[in-house]
Amino acid sequence: MEKAVFNLDFGQYKLVLHALDERKRVIENAPHLCHALPCMTPCFSWFEVVYYWAGLKMYDLVAGRQLLHLSRYYSTKESVDLFPTLLREGKDRSLRGTVVYYDGQMNDSRLNVGVACTAALAGAAVLNHAEVVSLLKDDAGERIIGARVQDNLTGKFSFNFNYHPIREQTSAAGVEQLVLL
Repeated sequence: MEKAVFNLDFGQYKLVLHALDERKRVIENAPHLCHALPCMTPCFSWFEVVYYWAGLKMYDLVAGRQLLHLSRYYSTKESVDLFPTLLREGKDRSLRGTVVYYDGQMNDSRLNVGVACTAALAGAAVLNHAEVVSLLKDDAGERIIGARVQDNLTGKFSFNFNYHPIREQTSAAGVEQLVLL
């Protein structure tokens, strides 16, 4: 969000909106694997308090219905009451309070296994230790119509998939996957 605002980067802003939507959907669809996680940021100057609080309130506004919980400021006393081990002094500065926002936490390995099992039940071919090494295109060379997949355990080219349409997906671990529907 900070990059989108300071650089007036509309593409980055759209990415934030997409991430908010995706996070909310995953939490709604797999509440047994995903939940809201409070994240506390200690502030050691009043400038930090105002800076982080204003940024998080802007994030709250942008998130709209995808917001998990409102962010908020906690005074020094409230912060220490909530987290007694919180550092009160740091580099000749005293704690001025904390700001708390909520992000999504998920068990990404269980989520990926669940997605793979659901895809297999729907008739998809699910592969592990496989890598897309090239994409297959139509005769005009314009549309992607499949993929050539290499078995990373044997090193052999073992699969050519020719299905329509193809959708690229990024897993929870940030690994690009090719989903052939």
